[in-house]
Amino acid sequence: MRIARAVRFAIVVAALAGGATTAAAQSKDQIEAAAQYQRGLVFFQQGAYKEAEQAFRQAERKDDKNLEYQLATADVYVKLHKPDDALKRYSKIYKADPTHRRALAGMATTYEEMQNYREAVRMWMRYTKMDLTPEQRAESTGRLRAAQELFATRYEIAENPTGGAANLATADQEREWGVQFARELDAGGIQLLPDAAVTDYVKGLAGAIVPFAKMFPPQYQLFLLDTPTVNAQTTPGFIFVYRGLLDTVTSEAELVGVLAHEMGHTIAHHGGKAVTKAAQNQQTLAALQSQDNGLSKFLAALVAIGNPLGELSFSREQEAQADRLGMHVAFDAGYDPRALAELFQKFEAMQPSSRKTWDLMSRTHPFSIDRMNAINDYVPLLPERPLKKSSPAFDRMKARLSSLPPPAAPTPRPTPPAAATAGSPGGIPYTVDNAPFAGVIPGDWTGRKTDSGTIVFEGQKGTEAYEATVELEIAPRTNFPGKSLDDMAERVFRSIAEKPDAWAEPPEARSDGARRAFAIKATYPVQGSQGKVAVRHLSVVTDYPQHFVVFTYFVPEGLFDKYLPMFQQIGDSFRYTGR
Repeated sequence: MRIARAVRFAIVVAALAGGATTAAAQSKDQIEAAAQYQRGLVFFQQGAYKEAEQAFRQAERKDDKNLEYQLATADVYVKLHKPDDALKRYSKIYKADPTHRRALAGMATTYEEMQNYREAVRMWMRYTKMDLTPEQRAESTGRLRAAQELFATRYEIAENPTGGAANLATADQEREWGVQFARELDAGGIQLLPDAAVTDYVKGLAGAIVPFAKMFPPQYQLFLLDTPTVNAQTTPGFIFVYRGLLDTVTSEAELVGVLAHEMGHTIAHHGGKAVTKAAQNQQTLAALQSQDNGLSKFLAALVAIGNPLGELSFSREQEAQADRLGMHVAFDAGYDPRALAELFQKFEAMQPSSRKTWDLMSRTHPFSIDRMNAINDYVPLLPERPLKKSSPAFDRMKARLSSLPPPAAPTPRPTPPAAATAGSPGGIPYTVDNAPFAGVIPGDWTGRKTDSGTIVFEGQKGTEAYEATVELEIAPRTNFPGKSLDDMAERVFRSIAEKPDAWAEPPEARSDGARRAFAIKATYPVQGSQGKVAVRHLSVVTDYPQHFVVFTYFVPEGLFDKYLPMFQQIGDSFRYTGR
């Protein structure tokens, strides 16, 4: 191609043009540099690139201000497969002069040599915007299109989803993590959506894009959860889609974007990498894996990544990588990848009072304006192809969904035994699923388990007591290897103090003679239906054999003292039942 020849042989043209400079006007070093440069040209044309490199480097040393010598050295570095050295020289010239076409073309070619097709596309896009002849523009556009095709088909080289941070979790461990997470959701009592038409549509859509998700396990199960929460989650072997997400999306491409993003987390082994890093930092991974129940401990730590007490989430860097992987999956499946940014825009536009249903998604998948901008900047790097936004099948699914009754209330665990007398003065006994604890709540209160595993106790709806909430969080100590009760109290304190406009007292040590505990008091505003409400907050952090426990009581400030005895009664009834 003409551009490629220009990059390769521009040094010859420059040498001919240089004859206008008389030897009398040159210094001795410049004359010697020119001679070395001429020798290098001969070697370069003969394909003797090592000898050409030596000659061009000699010319550079004699006259380090001459850009032609730097460019010639960069050109031969490309031939010698030394892209880092070539890029250093091209970049230096381009930064000094952003109109230097040859330096920019050299950078694009070097990125192609490095198989960094994303940056190669960016460089060719800049090049095509320069002042070019029609022939040059047509040729550079061809190079751009070729680079975009390489970027679209070989993106995993740049992303290297199986590389980066270490992942010491085996495939079996990751699959077991998926099973454990599914059990946690089941323990929360969330029902499956009881509609075959909607479920079959979502399963069919996921099945249609999975073949385009490179390295995503083809054997998986999809569950459609009947809950208004706006969320979707993928763990090895499972895809969980929340009904609230289906209510929110307005195009098939938006739904595909979310599913593809979730698949990206599994493709990149983000969970395994995060827990491996945490375990390595605390030098406990070997101990966890060597014990008889090492697998369960390892997986328990995995589920607890990045949370006060056990909620699944990923870092912003991991979210960004999952966005990029998801965009490629959606694009390869024929959908517009910009739709994910459009969905984020909907979330940002929501009023604070209406955000409760997607709060879990915002916590487990932190998004921002930067993520939206990154998606919109990334998509133009892909080739131009016809892309689908929606389909009649999607429209039929939405119509069917809108005709269904509201989501069923969860049937949480723990649940009161059948013999319990609801409303009785003695209260309602409960046990904790998968943990050796039990207790009693007031007779007119109810209990439920949230998506994140927290147990919530509340009074009856429509009563003043419904404004008071007691939360119980239980986490195995193995989720936090090496952490003490003091560490956990500080962790909870920080999570409260980081709330907007919050005031929190540092943990206050307490003891009843048999057990140590820490009390954390706080106040902060909460957006309610009638505007902002001041909330009083009290958390009690304590520990039991193999477990950390946090009881939290929060209520509008004016009701704090009224319902505090009830909170104390719930706490006093809580007991360890382990053997």
